[in-house]
Amino acid sequence: MSEIKYIEPQQETQLYNDVCQIIDGARGRMATYANTEACLTNWYVGKRIKEDVLYNKRAEYGKQVVINLSIKLSERYGNGWGEKKLRHCIRGAETFSEEEIVYATRRQCDENKELYGEG
Repeated sequence: MSEIKYIEPQQETQLYNDVCQIIDGARGRMATYANTEACLTNWYVGKRIKEDVLYNKRAEYGKQVVINLSIKLSERYGNGWGEKKLRHCIRGAETFSEEEIVYATRRQCDENKELYGEG
């Protein structure tokens, strides 16, 4: 049998701190990338709906499109894709250009890389 060696308390503390830093870094990166994807998804959904509604240029048509789409999306993806969410997506697409939303999300990822010493 191999001999069990005693680990110094400082070594154990350093190991614990290093592992915590690895886990915390991964959590931070995952949150940033998940948030980035959510932002881009919402923006592209809003852009696509906005294009359809503007193409047909009728307010009543637009209201009905959003209601019908929200019902179908909620059935498939859950209540998070209701009418209110879709209107929020449309507002985002009306407020920000594609260049602005891509720049903002890319900057967020770059800041995360710097924060965790990856960039």
